[in-house]
Amino acid sequence: MLDLKTMAIATASTLIVGIATGWTTNGWRLNGQIDRLKADYSQALATAGQNAMNEAVRLQKQKDEAINEANKIAQRNAQAAVDARTQLDRLRRQLANAPSLSSATCTSTRDYAATLATVFGECATRIGEMAKDADGHAADSRTLEKAWPK
Repeated sequence: MLDLKTMAIATASTLIVGIATGWTTNGWRLNGQIDRLKADYSQALATAGQNAMNEAVRLQKQKDEAINEANKIAQRNAQAAVDARTQLDRLRRQLANAPSLSSATCTSTRDYAATLATVFGECATRIGEMAKDADGHAADSRTLEKAWPK
């Protein structure tokens, strides 16, 4: 039979080996969980980065489309302003060259026509400026609205 000392040593050795084995096995298990968490985090980070990039591309495209549309509208407005100026200049020439006013003998009629031409010219200039400002404000508003993220 074995004596008590040998039995205590064998029991303690078995206990130490069991604890060491359990400790090592638990470490491997926890390291596996940590590795799995790291892999999940890396995957989530990559997915979030790709989603952010896709959203940035979408918003950039939306902004570019809004700017292109605003540029087209600005070109149409500029052409409309040129057309309006052409018509205005034509009307001014007609008014300035009106034979009934330029050959009139009555001084008050000539003064009236000259005043009318001056006032008409000033009004037309101011209306053109206001139309240009209004077109600019409207274009800015449309561009901002279309470029705003939805």
